[in-house]
Amino acid sequence: MKHPMRGLVLALPFILSILAQPLAAEVGIAKILAPWEANGQLFQVAVDKLQFIGTFEGIMYIENGDGLLDAALFTCPSTQIIHILSNEMQGHGYCTIESPTGDYVYAEFNCNGQPGSCKGTFTLTGGTGKLTGMTGESAMIVRTALSGTSIDQASGGTVSAAKGLAIWPEMRFEVPGGNPRFGMLGTGNAGKADETQKPNEPSPSSGLGESANPDKP
Repeated sequence: MKHPMRGLVLALPFILSILAQPLAAEVGIAKILAPWEANGQLFQVAVDKLQFIGTFEGIMYIENGDGLLDAALFTCPSTQIIHILSNEMQGHGYCTIESPTGDYVYAEFNCNGQPGSCKGTFTLTGGTGKLTGMTGESAMIVRTALSGTSIDQASGGTVSAAKGLAIWPEMRFEVPGGNPRFGMLGTGNAGKADETQKPNEPSPSSGLGESANPDKP
């Protein structure tokens, strides 16, 4: 009669090898456009320096029109330093992005440029729900179309309102544990093939509006 512990010992290396394998991840690339509005206060903090403190709010649109981040709402508390004499600026902020499914993604950005145009880097730092563990990065271009100011008598600062467009030309992102076969992010450009998919088997659609259940028409 075989001892039950002997079978467990023999099976242990196999079990450990399975646990050691990394989880499948969904990797994708998408171009994202986002009209935004900003509100905050503009202070003169030096003879030739202004500081803007406020929030940018808007809606993200993935260029191909699908995915969990398509039509996502974002709010970005941020600060900008504007150098009057050199006409240069630096911006830094954080963003909370809410997908239509109620999941959240968090990000941080830095940019440099001139008033009306700022270029930099946008980094995804994590998420919740279906987007837990999401990371990614893209170059970022922020353009300001219109702006206006009015004096805030209470604080002595200036209330500033502006509108513009943010562009992420190539957002590369990854969600640990995601199944790229289902295109959860909707980019249609998964970076890791599904090992269970046959060579001649067509890839299922990655559209957000379609079910991730392969058995459902």
